[in-house]
Amino acid sequence: MPIIHFTAIEKTYVLLYYIKVTKTVNNVINTMNFCFFSAQYLPTVGGVERYTNSLAKELIKKGHNVTVATSSLAGLPHSETDCDGINIRRLPSVPFMSGRFPAVKPSKELNIFIKDFARDKPDFCVIQTRFYILSLFAAWLCKKYNVPAIIIDHSTSHLMGGGFTGLLGNIYEHAAAYYLTRTVGDFYGVSCRCVKWLSHFDISAVGVLYNSVDLEYINSISPVEKTKYTDTADQLLIVFSARLIAEKGVYKIIDAFNGISSKVNAKLVIAGTGPLEEDIKKKQSDKITATGVLNYDDVVALYKSADIFCLPTDYPEGFPTAVLESAACKTMLIASDKGGTSEIISDSNYGILLNDTSVDTIQKALLTACTDKEYREKCIENAYAKLSQTFTWDKTCDKLLEIANKKLTREEK
Repeated sequence: MPIIHFTAIEKTYVLLYYIKVTKTVNNVINTMNFCFFSAQYLPTVGGVERYTNSLAKELIKKGHNVTVATSSLAGLPHSETDCDGINIRRLPSVPFMSGRFPAVKPSKELNIFIKDFARDKPDFCVIQTRFYILSLFAAWLCKKYNVPAIIIDHSTSHLMGGGFTGLLGNIYEHAAAYYLTRTVGDFYGVSCRCVKWLSHFDISAVGVLYNSVDLEYINSISPVEKTKYTDTADQLLIVFSARLIAEKGVYKIIDAFNGISSKVNAKLVIAGTGPLEEDIKKKQSDKITATGVLNYDDVVALYKSADIFCLPTDYPEGFPTAVLESAACKTMLIASDKGGTSEIISDSNYGILLNDTSVDTIQKALLTACTDKEYREKCIENAYAKLSQTFTWDKTCDKLLEIANKKLTREEK
């Protein structure tokens, strides 16, 4: 057999081809199939739903496959693949608490899902929050079919309020937490505050998978024309954006702003929808505008035109997404000390962290932010820099992949 001699150029081509093939093979080998269990999901809008969607999209961008198992919604199919390539399986559910607490129910479709899960076994599962019935079902399923999983918690207090109903809810939460620690075991929080709250259930969380933003996408959105909401381009624009329920502080910010509106050259925009939407619209004036529901791009465009974002919430937040998005849009932050907010407003150099949500406290914060431009600009730049370093989906996704790979490696040993 004759000896084949390669020129230097030919050797280079062979080497490059080998590298290309090797990388392709490695990519195929490293591709993982993830399954997220989220009791509520888009088009229902909320922090957990957007967290699930954002992290799923980031995984797909990095070459992985994602299925989201969620609760059924009227008018939507049991199974579909969305425009981002996310496979969605909607399981028949009973919408307790006006849909806020959906409970998966036995059905033919559920049995089909279980068979599909057992046949196609995902490489890794992510269970969103510790108290939904779907989370308990997911934990049982993962244990039965030996699929590694983690639980990501998004809360910093009990689900229910006080009274007898609250007591029953608390008992249920503790029982659910007990079951989950003995099936899945590994808990993470979307903020350090969430991790701390888990200790209430005698759960030692493994770490944090931060709520985050897609900074690249946010940077691609243009701001709305500011004068759509203000009289002049130099008039300050203050924005409140959240679900319109009393616990989010919508009435308090309106009262606080009305108390200082004669002292500052500013207007207030209330963005969002919810049970109080019609009542909030009645409180509009020449200085207050209620937009109603806005899509994601429109909310981001509004933040980009705003000077100040204020969220005086009393809700048991995990890590308010609106706070992160506002920081990404270079808007000054004023927010109550709920969930992970103090992890971005770590001191007064990053914004104003409200010690309480009294109208008087909110007024003082708004006055400071409106009247001190130099301070406002310093806070904006500092918060944006911190967000860029820590709170992006790219970084959170990389950490999830690291966790998944470690768990899979342990399973194989």
